[in-house]
Amino acid sequence: MGTVRNIGPGAVRLFAALLVFTLLLGLFYNLSTLPLRKEMAVLARHAGQRIIVLDPGHGGFDGGARGLSGVEEEEIVLAVAKDLAWYLEQAGARVFLTREEDVELAEDKVEDLNARIRLAEAVAADLFLSIHANSFPSPYEYGAQSFYCHNHPASETLAKEIQGALVEGIDILGYNYREAQEAEYYLLRNLEIPAALIEIGFLSNPREEALLSQRAYQKRLAWCLFVGVVRFFSRTASVEETGY
Repeated sequence: MGTVRNIGPGAVRLFAALLVFTLLLGLFYNLSTLPLRKEMAVLARHAGQRIIVLDPGHGGFDGGARGLSGVEEEEIVLAVAKDLAWYLEQAGARVFLTREEDVELAEDKVEDLNARIRLAEAVAADLFLSIHANSFPSPYEYGAQSFYCHNHPASETLAKEIQGALVEGIDILGYNYREAQEAEYYLLRNLEIPAALIEIGFLSNPREEALLSQRAYQKRLAWCLFVGVVRFFSRTASVEETGY
């Protein structure tokens, strides 16, 4: 099952690490503007000590969607999940992955999903994020999209914050018109914590498939997810403190 990731060592190192990694991200990957990097350095403290489960979809016998070039969903989403885990660790979060290699969690598909749910329950997670890649018969569909279920009052807020960050940060193929959408996915409706499922793009679109296969683009996607998660924790912390 999942393995525990490192916990941020302290406030001083946390602040320094945030400044360093946000500046490096902007320098090497052009992932964000300077104001956004400053925003993250301030808001990322809200992710400190949170317990987060990241679920790279599929794995093992179930490779998920397959692109025209043969690239499999399970491989791409695992890379993005690992990048996101690193970003969250720098903010002091405690991160669990449901898988860290190309394996299934159970031989039966439903039991595989249940094992992912049980991991979140076992570690008393504060948030669950399942990462997938989409596919469609038409090769023209593109864009990342977040989904939520009314399993928890905050799930819709989580999905919308992530969708907003994706729209801001991913415009290589053109404007992303997609919005956060409600969906009755098995994983989402059987979790009792804020949860969202993210389709990071369409492997059935040749241009997007090529992007999804690039490490720089995978890191960019992970950064957008990080921004959305941090904004979510910041917003919910504000509600808890002020009541609105």
